[in-house]
Amino acid sequence: MESFSGEQRALEGKDRTNASFTLVELLIVTGLLSLIALLVYPAYLGSSRSYSLSDVKSSLQQNGRLAMKRMVIYLEGGMIVIPQETDEGADGEGNNYGYDESVPYKIAFYLWDTTPSDKIALYAAFPTLDIEPIPPALAAEGEKPLPYLRRYDAASSSWEDPLPLVRPDVKVTQLSFILGGDNEDKVLITLELAQEGPTEDEWRSYKLVSAAKLGAR
Repeated sequence: MESFSGEQRALEGKDRTNASFTLVELLIVTGLLSLIALLVYPAYLGSSRSYSLSDVKSSLQQNGRLAMKRMVIYLEGGMIVIPQETDEGADGEGNNYGYDESVPYKIAFYLWDTTPSDKIALYAAFPTLDIEPIPPALAAEGEKPLPYLRRYDAASSSWEDPLPLVRPDVKVTQLSFILGGDNEDKVLITLELAQEGPTEDEWRSYKLVSAAKLGAR
């Protein structure tokens, strides 16, 4: 009986020895796993970066098309562009949204068929709005000017709060309204947006050009 028990213990000990890993085996397995990780990680990084760039591109296109669509709709609801020198496009806070060909990043116009005439202003500025509209190209590094829309209510004689046409994480690098030469009831709109990519100081841009006919309903 004792002999049988001793033999059983010996077999159990042998099984436990066979079931365990040696240090060499652990090192080999660890090395293989590390090698696999080194081979897979660059592919994962490339896939992740590609996805991030695709997301940035999609964001730019979505914001650009939405902003352009709104600007075209409002311009086509406009009757006549307000020149800067008339002061009809001023908001009483030091900002004049009236159109001037030397500063095409802003435009104001009378809305169609409103009595008394309401006005709309489309312009590039900073979210703080503590300065008058400035060209997006002159923005300091790190600043992100946005295109805004404001509506003047003639009945209350006041400008409504500005409505941003793109998200704050998108930067406007160009916004211009160019009247169509001899055919001045047509406005050419150029909008360029930029957004930071997956790595620092890596920007992607998206440019749109469209035309609107004043009073085209």
